[in-house]
Amino acid sequence: MELIDLISKLKHLEYSQKNYHVDRHGEYAQLVFSNRHMKEWLDCIGEMLGHPIKTAEQPVSEDIVRLTEDFGEIFDHQTLFYREIDMHRIMAMFWPWKNQESTTLKIMILNKV
Repeated sequence: MELIDLISKLKHLEYSQKNYHVDRHGEYAQLVFSNRHMKEWLDCIGEMLGHPIKTAEQPVSEDIVRLTEDFGEIFDHQTLFYREIDMHRIMAMFWPWKNQESTTLKIMILNKV
């Protein structure tokens, strides 16, 4: 599976910014969208990756910190999806902005360690 495969499944959703990055861990994209569309984004990621392993309402556990610390971490008000497929780990992190108008989705395909 490639990152472009995941991004193509999101192309019908509205976003205002998109950035790509590749490093030693794998490849990722950051997409910024309006919180008015949060449900559609969560539903679409959920269809691909299943239920979140951490919702915005749940506190962060030590296991979640270890899983995300190399990628910007996840905090209490944020949502995390995670799934392993073939030789890859796929992670989607929803980071709402403090202004409460936008959210950054960081979606990653990581090399298995």
